[in-house]
Amino acid sequence: MRQFTRYFLICLVVLFLLLLGAVGLLAATVAGMGDLPPEETPLTSTFYDRNGNVISTRFEQNRFVIRLEDLPAYVPRAFIAIEDHRFYDHFGLDIQALLRALFRNLQEGRVVEGGSTITQQLARNLFLTHERTWKRKLQEALLTLQLERKYSKNEILEKYLNTIYFGHSAYGIEAAARTYFNKPAAELTLAEAALLAGIPRGPAYYSPYLGEQAGEAAKRRQEAVLSRMVEEGFISAQDKETALKQELVYSGREALQASRQFAAYFIDYLINHEIMDKLSGYTDDPLVIYRGGLHIYTTLDKKMQQVAEEVFADPAALPETIINDEGEEVPLQAALVALDPEDGSVLALVGGRDFSKSQVNRAITRRSPGSSFKLFTYAAALENGYTAATVRDSAPVSYHIPGTDEPYEPSEYGERFFGKLRLREAIARSSNVIAVKINDELGPEKTQEMARRLGIESEVEPVLANPLGTAVVTPLEMAAAYAVFANQGIKVEPRFITKITDANGRVLYEAGPPQRREVLDPRIAYLLTDMMKGVTAPGGTASSLGPLLERIIAAKTGTSQNHRDSFMVGYTPELVTAVWVGNDDNKSLGWGQTGAVRAGQVWVRFVNGALRGEPVTDFTRPPGLSEILICPETGLLHNPRCSHEPVRELFIPGTEPAVRCSWPECPYCPPEPEWNWNEGWWYNRPGDGVNTPGWRLRNRQ
Repeated sequence: MRQFTRYFLICLVVLFLLLLGAVGLLAATVAGMGDLPPEETPLTSTFYDRNGNVISTRFEQNRFVIRLEDLPAYVPRAFIAIEDHRFYDHFGLDIQALLRALFRNLQEGRVVEGGSTITQQLARNLFLTHERTWKRKLQEALLTLQLERKYSKNEILEKYLNTIYFGHSAYGIEAAARTYFNKPAAELTLAEAALLAGIPRGPAYYSPYLGEQAGEAAKRRQEAVLSRMVEEGFISAQDKETALKQELVYSGREALQASRQFAAYFIDYLINHEIMDKLSGYTDDPLVIYRGGLHIYTTLDKKMQQVAEEVFADPAALPETIINDEGEEVPLQAALVALDPEDGSVLALVGGRDFSKSQVNRAITRRSPGSSFKLFTYAAALENGYTAATVRDSAPVSYHIPGTDEPYEPSEYGERFFGKLRLREAIARSSNVIAVKINDELGPEKTQEMARRLGIESEVEPVLANPLGTAVVTPLEMAAAYAVFANQGIKVEPRFITKITDANGRVLYEAGPPQRREVLDPRIAYLLTDMMKGVTAPGGTASSLGPLLERIIAAKTGTSQNHRDSFMVGYTPELVTAVWVGNDDNKSLGWGQTGAVRAGQVWVRFVNGALRGEPVTDFTRPPGLSEILICPETGLLHNPRCSHEPVRELFIPGTEPAVRCSWPECPYCPPEPEWNWNEGWWYNRPGDGVNTPGWRLRNRQ
């Protein structure tokens, strides 16, 4: 027995000497080696809203770099205690741990225990795979010694804390703190730090997100970490007991997934259309978004975006399905764009109900805007001498279109006709016939040119029907174009990004002040705004929305042919919003599913919520407008003898009516002796006498 013991001790000494010799050889080898391989540590890119709040991240590996000095002292000490308590004493390789691992591995005939130091783990994380072979262990040892030669202990510890894996795509202590506790690592408590320190040994076993059994294992591991910290003198026994009593509040996997879905369509738009264009002088590699640790500062308003996404999830505003006239169950989709008319900042953008189910961004998908396109025709009309008091008849009309066999005969919604209307009324009631007649009088090229001037980049054909939405456009385009009206004729291009910096804070892109260009007379812009107020007033196409509104708005609804698309575009002085509701398969939503009924519900709920708590303001009237009394039937100057109550109307000087309503000869103001009352109905005549052909029944109420 004594002889065996002596031989065993001799073997130990020989092994120890061999190990020392190997280490010496390694050291000599390292001294003659060149630089370390380049470090491959992809960093997470972070997106911020306009107030500096984090809204989302994108990554290949979810990782953020944090400095050691920015962490509470107990955070790195927790990892040292459980992973490598002799970290500050060894040269990268812990001989005692290596011997222990060596005998264990010899017994098993394979590598089952690593005995790895923090520096060895860093070498593996930075440069190697995680296979357990002798070759990989030798490479690891060489790289470990190189790291120790190149960096200080604190630099190694900082790199280690920024690279270790915690499960659930979280690399590094900062990502882990956000993933598990929804807070930065600098704010971790001792209890939270101890729990996180226990996870890297086995994320699949110690993640509290993996069920009750894993949660219990994580708590036991946390206690082991705290015990080791007491043994190393890092904390007191009382500190340990206090930490164990702290209730840990996790972010939750659902919240984690929800945070990655927040503003998903907006972020997707930036990735596909904005970021690389802004980085053209820096890189052309799109992977920089996922690996470069960029800080991307956007125009998004987090509160408004939250309101928008909540509205989309509210079945009262946006049902999942509706039954159309054919009895089909039609799934509803929607899009919303909201921007600041003053500087073009896109404040909220939703491209669909659920990005995880459909990545089609409907905020930039072309659909028919219906009657919301009429405002471009009316803008052109006001620019060419028409006024809000100009009267046109909505009586049926027929046009011969060269090259076609059938005449074009525009009709009103529901096949009803309104008679003679002022343009103000035509907008409120959304008269199709009058819009087409005005377009014909102007020449369709005028509507086409106005749409392009205000920001419609999609193709617009110069056809008679284009006020009715024959061109297909995007909600983003419509919001940008209507912003010109809200901004008193000033056009500002939509913008999404204000600044981009790299991981070290170096500015790669910074937006200048918005380019402002007057494209419409501010008086015309205001007249259109004032006229659109009638859309939600009694008698307007969206009068049902009026009682729901919490502030002063100007808006126009739109419904495409066969009720496939429902639009509402409008604004307050500080916010322009375009909403589309429809179906991805272009199925009809059914009779009555108008812009007010479908898109309007989303629009009103969003605008009310987005601006709740903000002062209610009215639109500012620019100088250079006159206000006079007119006859509401003729649009002419009010005649004191006219039986109709006069109304006030706004005019650009020089466009006011020059003559008065000619009572009693005015065809719309019949002589008093010939009033014909019948339960609130009255007749007005084009000729002489009650039985003359051409009498029309009018509702006076």
